Amino acid sequence: MIRPRGVGPRLGASWEGRPADLLAALAGVVDVLEILPDCLAGPAGIVPARLAELDALAPDLPVTYHGIGLSIGTVGGWNDDYLHLLDTLWEWRKPLWHSEHLGFTTVSGSSLGAMPALPCTPEAAALVIDRVAAIQESYAAPFLLEHVASPLARPDVWSLARFLNTIAERSGTRLLLDLHNLECDADNGLLDLPAFLDELEWAHVAEIHVAGGVWAEGYHLDVHARTVAASTLDLLDLALDRAPALDLVVFEVLAAAVGTLGIPAILGQLADLRGRLDARVRAA
Repeated sequence: MIRPRGVGPRLGASWEGRPADLLAALAGVVDVLEILPDCLAGPAGIVPARLAELDALAPDLPVTYHGIGLSIGTVGGWNDDYLHLLDTLWEWRKPLWHSEHLGFTTVSGSSLGAMPALPCTPEAAALVIDRVAAIQESYAAPFLLEHVASPLARPDVWSLARFLNTIAERSGTRLLLDLHNLECDADNGLLDLPAFLDELEWAHVAEIHVAGGVWAEGYHLDVHARTVAASTLDLLDLALDRAPALDLVVFEVLAAAVGTLGIPAILGQLADLRGRLDARVRAA
């Protein structure tokens, strides 16, 4: 059953613009569709056919926009091309909120082809806080930020939890907590997960992502190509207990992985997540 807002956390799924069969299946089982603007874009901007599919197959489904390409942490300035995509989508359908990653994808105007995480420093926090203010002034909807999993060592000064707490407190934005990202950083030796869970101000968390990643050459990578591991579901149970303002739990899956996983497996994962959320509502 589709859950109305305010009756426990809602269930969502990510949408990268293909395949249409998956969109048709998702429309009947999720409460919110999380759209990745970058994945709906072509050389001339957002591809109209992708919006036509959404209008045909999910006309009334609430949406959020989850960006990849803003590059909010690039010192020389963010990526205006991403904002053009966001503007097009905003004219098409206003989201519940929109979100971005605490990373950078461009340097000196050139794409890195990857997204390194920002270092947890006062300087990086100040840069993000100023840019959040500009985003909030331009777009009349809440803006969320997500920590990036990256196997690259960072010159951190603060803990990750202090970094996130500071940005949320000083900017008024809320947090998108990706549980698989946290596991990747912990497995790669970059995060003390129990300490993070204790230090984080959970009241800032509005959305949670879960996904299944891969291991390669000894690194745990945030590649959304699997169903959710039991360890990640254990973290979800913990987060459901601790996050009083949590509104949305999203299962992320790459479009390129749908053929391998299969739509039935994706729907089965969503059914499991729905059962967990329903159980929490019944117990409340």
